[in-house]
Amino acid sequence: MIENLKWDDFNVVLAIAEEKALKQAASKLHVSQATIYRRLADIEGKCGVKLFNREDNAYVPTLAGLELVRSAKEIEKQVLYAQRKLYSAKETLSGNLTITTTDTLMYGLLGNIIHDFNCQYKELNISVIVSNKLMSLEARDADIAFRPVVNPNETLIGKKILPIYQAVYVSHKSKHTDWLESDISWIAPNTEMQYPQLSEWFSKNNLLNNRLLKSNSILMDYFMVANYDYAAVLPTYLEKEGAGIKRISPIIPELSTTMWGLMHTDLRTSQTVTEFLNYVRACCKDRAEQLYHSSR
Repeated sequence: MIENLKWDDFNVVLAIAEEKALKQAASKLHVSQATIYRRLADIEGKCGVKLFNREDNAYVPTLAGLELVRSAKEIEKQVLYAQRKLYSAKETLSGNLTITTTDTLMYGLLGNIIHDFNCQYKELNISVIVSNKLMSLEARDADIAFRPVVNPNETLIGKKILPIYQAVYVSHKSKHTDWLESDISWIAPNTEMQYPQLSEWFSKNNLLNNRLLKSNSILMDYFMVANYDYAAVLPTYLEKEGAGIKRISPIIPELSTTMWGLMHTDLRTSQTVTEFLNYVRACCKDRAEQLYHSSR
């Protein structure tokens, strides 16, 4: 029966629903795939009903599974809310914390979060390195990095913070309403950006013959799109009130990725790094829900 379930059981169901695969769910929960398989069977036994169906190699919730997922999300929200309250009530952190991230993530997501954390812990010296190059966490150029990555370096540990979806945008004043229109002026990545997936997308869609402006900065792309008559592929987290842009394409699946909060394994016991990582994750949870629903 459902009353026999523990929070860990809800967490397992939620992880499988979000990741759609046992392997990824196991990685998210830091357990083995066999453990997740066994746990799911045990949970379904407690509930007396099937919670997932296998469809096209993906785990899709049944109606009963969807109800459990909804409950799990509500529980998670309460847990994260409690964490935020606890962070505020804890003794002041002190010492130094160096954070590195990209210019776009800093502008679109992390700036306000870092500011709020800095206001809460006035005895903590925070240094932010904004760079589109991955700083060496092994050499302690930074304590924690926030990056859009698919598979983190094996020497690093961290947490998935936020899904990153991408689509084509133009100025909110633009006459263009569809990315397939032939007279669009595009902003494409140059070689310095080192973004092969985006370059391949431009090539696959035969856009390289259009009138192009090339750049190595997503933040520059956003500025040019918001202020002039260009189109560019941008992360959807930049799409917010007053941003000056509008979406003219569906989400581009092959360009979707995840923002991770990464640190070196030597720092896994650092209270300051752990506190900040968890704080960012808690603050981004609601934003993740918004991005998920806006992508559908």
